[in-house]
Amino acid sequence: MRISDYLKIDCIKIPLNSMKKKEIIKELLTLISEVYEEIDEEDAFKSVIEREKIETTAIGNGVAIPHARKKNITKVYFAFGITKKGADFNAIDEKPVNLVFLILCPEKKANIQISLLARLSRILHDKKLRKKLSNCKTGQSVIDLFTQYEKQHFS
Repeated sequence: MRISDYLKIDCIKIPLNSMKKKEIIKELLTLISEVYEEIDEEDAFKSVIEREKIETTAIGNGVAIPHARKKNITKVYFAFGITKKGADFNAIDEKPVNLVFLILCPEKKANIQISLLARLSRILHDKKLRKKLSNCKTGQSVIDLFTQYEKQHFS
């Protein structure tokens, strides 16, 4: 499983316009719903926010991975954005978040969601990669960075 396989240029936004958690989530969901008409943006938003209420999805080091599982979807949807300054996601390290990955997964495929979250967490533990990612200016540069990193570390 490679993160680069899930990254789509139309679902990457640099920089994000929003600076607040709910607005960032909404902005990323808008990207997904504009590309994939089958996604009900409002329904997905409610699910992601409900998940956020359980526990923060900000894993520290400026990274958040809001996510939800949905009954009515059949594949994984993925979006990514970079904030200009940093947003409060109630991170475990209490630092602002500037790298936000949003994932929607089919409800019956929890294993895929867990694998994606684990892979992202592992990759984003790399400080050099986070810095390079923060400096990306285009969606293609994000995809290229993940592709190169995964070829080097997970071939």
